[in-house]
Amino acid sequence: MNPNSDRNVGSGNTVTDIMLRPYQAKALAQILACRDRGLRRVLTIMPTGTGKTTLFSALVGKIHEEMGRPSLVLAHRRELLEQAQKRIQTQNRALQVLLDSERKIGDPFDVVVGSVQSLGRKGTVRMDDLKEEGIGVGCLIIDEAHHAAADTYQNVMRGIGSYEGDCFTVGVTATPHRMDNRPLHGEEEAIFEEVAFTYTLRDAIQDGWLADLKGYRIATGVDLSKVRVVHGDYSAKQLQDAVNTESRNRTAFENWVQKAKDRKTIVFCTGVEHAKTVAELFRQEGFKAESVDGSMSSDERARIMQRFSMGITQVLTNVEIATEGFDVPDVSCVLLLRPTKSWALFCQMIGRGLRVLPNTIEGLPDASARREQIFKSAKPDCVVIDVVDNGKRAKMPTEDPDEQPSLAAVVGLPQDLDLEGHTLLEAMQKWEQVDPRAKAVLFRRNINFDELDQTLTAVDMLAELTPPDEVISSSRNAWMKIGMGKYLLACGSSKTEAHRMAMIEEDALGFFHLSLSSESRQPQDFPLSRDLPEAFRIADSRIKETWPFIAGFTTASNRWRQGSVTPQQKEELKTLGVEDAVLAMLDNAGQAWTLLELKRKERHRPEVRLA
Repeated sequence: MNPNSDRNVGSGNTVTDIMLRPYQAKALAQILACRDRGLRRVLTIMPTGTGKTTLFSALVGKIHEEMGRPSLVLAHRRELLEQAQKRIQTQNRALQVLLDSERKIGDPFDVVVGSVQSLGRKGTVRMDDLKEEGIGVGCLIIDEAHHAAADTYQNVMRGIGSYEGDCFTVGVTATPHRMDNRPLHGEEEAIFEEVAFTYTLRDAIQDGWLADLKGYRIATGVDLSKVRVVHGDYSAKQLQDAVNTESRNRTAFENWVQKAKDRKTIVFCTGVEHAKTVAELFRQEGFKAESVDGSMSSDERARIMQRFSMGITQVLTNVEIATEGFDVPDVSCVLLLRPTKSWALFCQMIGRGLRVLPNTIEGLPDASARREQIFKSAKPDCVVIDVVDNGKRAKMPTEDPDEQPSLAAVVGLPQDLDLEGHTLLEAMQKWEQVDPRAKAVLFRRNINFDELDQTLTAVDMLAELTPPDEVISSSRNAWMKIGMGKYLLACGSSKTEAHRMAMIEEDALGFFHLSLSSESRQPQDFPLSRDLPEAFRIADSRIKETWPFIAGFTTASNRWRQGSVTPQQKEELKTLGVEDAVLAMLDNAGQAWTLLELKRKERHRPEVRLA
């Protein structure tokens, strides 16, 4: 049973009496709604620690209850397989849940939990058995679905009928970012057709379901610009050679002593030798530390991880072992010594510190009450120490400037924001108070926590008012970039509709969407394209269709935009709370008008978040 879930009377004999949390119930409903709309392959995104296994356990029970058809759950680690089998059986007592490795031909089952390594090999007997038995799997669950682009997963999806058959396929993952930057969609056939549900880390922390993360960025002089990048991430061998140095390891250790020496800690390293070296450094300094890696036998790994779970060992150094399927709730420090370009891996690493202690938030329906109880517990937060190297290299104009993951960027804050020991919740709350124009500027700078104060960012607020390069080359309108994959266009007011706004935003599968809203219009969403220039073209056309006569407001080249700021504009901006330092920097009427529109929108619709 999920220790953070309550029990309730279930329906029928199939589904158990575990009550889903509100966001889990919503996710289940939206997944089933996608199925009912005729979609066959959907993705669900939920952070580590929010109960993805509980969600898909409820889903397979619901599929069996409604359709009487079995399900296949696919994962790539033994720990994930065993965890899934136990949870599905707990939540669905009347179902026969088997591990594929233990299943014999002809054994009756309602759910099979299988290894992608076994089922995903071409010509594998295990996969042929499933098809030859004529079982007709009705639902395929792919755990850690950011791996789904791999050939083994694709072999299973094609063999089970995810593309051409009638098998409803649901991928679950903790990150919307693709592993190794490989897309979860293809040119001809999409791996997942739609994101059925997203619950963000930001929401989970604010709602009091996960522990807050306290961040530190420790800069080193190590140069990673010469380390080869393979399939979107650093070459493991070259990376270990670059970062496994005495000075870098010592710097990391000393910062850990200053910030987290009393905390149970997981250290992520680049290779076996790196993990052993770092563990030895901790032991030499008097701390109980062990290293674990894939070269060890499963029994040896289990013993080491058991000692860590029991608290016999304080520090565990590892190489891609303590990521997916490794849950020790009292871990309260994550030390990142392994640089990565993979958002999926980065999210998995910080996810090891997100879980709250057992018996902390049970029975508390209110978010503030849950956050208060977490704060009062023996684990009020988790310290994340990110050792940051110089990984900058020359980029082509088409490359993503935001490719490097960071703790702040995971929750939508500026990528290079240094939290300086503050928590994500503190930073998010402060970020909400920053003017939208300032947000656009801050996304382009290396900043620290204190610079999020409006008083300190007022001078920077209007430093870059020209549209970014991708807008200039793609649209005639004066779009502003207000975050990663987010663009805003103020569209003025008419006699019948005030404070019209257009927003372009990229979703987890790389699709851009347009949202049109006003004081009297609920936001309307329109799909655009995966290609940003094409997205701007379609968006501009849709805006013109919706509001035909707005070119005078939105076109970047309009002469009135270059005129002087009028006394009326200055007076209204003052009334709306804009500081004198900002007013003094306004170069023209276009800048003043855009700022006025944003401020008016905030006053009339304070619940709308522009970034």
